[in-house]
Amino acid sequence: MSIIPRNIFKPNMKNEYISATELAKFFSIEPRQLNQILTTLKWIEKEHYIWWLATDLGKENGAIEYTSSNSRVHYVYWEKSIMQNQELLATIQTTVRSYIENNLYEEFIKDSFQAQGYTVWHHSKDKTQQDKNRNITLIAKKNKKILLIHCRDNQLDISIDELKVFQQQRDDFKKDNPVFENYDLSLHYSMSGFFLTEEAYEYVEENRGDITYEVVKGNSENNWMDSLLLREEMN
Repeated sequence: MSIIPRNIFKPNMKNEYISATELAKFFSIEPRQLNQILTTLKWIEKEHYIWWLATDLGKENGAIEYTSSNSRVHYVYWEKSIMQNQELLATIQTTVRSYIENNLYEEFIKDSFQAQGYTVWHHSKDKTQQDKNRNITLIAKKNKKILLIHCRDNQLDISIDELKVFQQQRDDFKKDNPVFENYDLSLHYSMSGFFLTEEAYEYVEENRGDITYEVVKGNSENNWMDSLLLREEMN
């Protein structure tokens, strides 16, 4: 039985419907980020790891499924009213705000370590924010000392399991970068608040020579968001 979907709809893009790529462009975000948001809202889902499908909830919010007659590739189009959907607008605002604020905090921490005489570079600059939450953020080098830094500015708790994953990432970093074999590599958390769980805090105390942390408030302001994202061109 073929997993290729049937051609169930041919959208009139000029009048009533908009593609996900065009919708992402309208909101000034990347298509991949829009798909993550629509997945979080449970409006779309992936089938067979190949194409996107509209869920029942997505169809209630204007999703239309379409299969190209030439390539048989499956697409999801949206009624143009989606551009004014308040739930989508609010989710985009929250997601983009979180993404930008985390990146501002990352730059703030980078500048802080550079001021201390470290050479600092990004380790996960091209990753999504979800990926960054699980990975080394910055690498800071001074003499024969290297800090693998994780920046946390999103209120998510740091568990003991995350600490152990962080230690494994350090071991993987050593294998992938043998040039640093004779360097002292340690782990460091820069946090805008105290996000360690009780068990994680005890683990850090037991591994004080390997893992350090500091609570550092960022210096960004939040009032820029109102004029940054959503244009008033929705009519």
